[in-house]
Amino acid sequence: MAAREFTFEDAKNILVNRIGVPEDTVNDPSQSFEDLGLDSLAFVEIQLAMQQEYGFQIPDEDAEHITTINEAIDYTNKRLSEEG
Repeated sequence: MAAREFTFEDAKNILVNRIGVPEDTVNDPSQSFEDLGLDSLAFVEIQLAMQQEYGFQIPDEDAEHITTINEAIDYTNKRLSEEG
């Protein structure tokens, strides 16, 4: 069975439904979380959502390097492939 892939739509779903980012503002995977108006508290909420949805934590030392939606997608897919 193939490992689940985390997509832009998955990331958008978390940003819109869990964090409250307006859907029409999440339109480019290269967007930074800062460009979306997210602060460090919002990123902690993203970390918690990822833990609940995918069963792994994002260590703070890794989270420091995740600044765009694409980086979050790449990181998540790497972790999912390691877990799978």
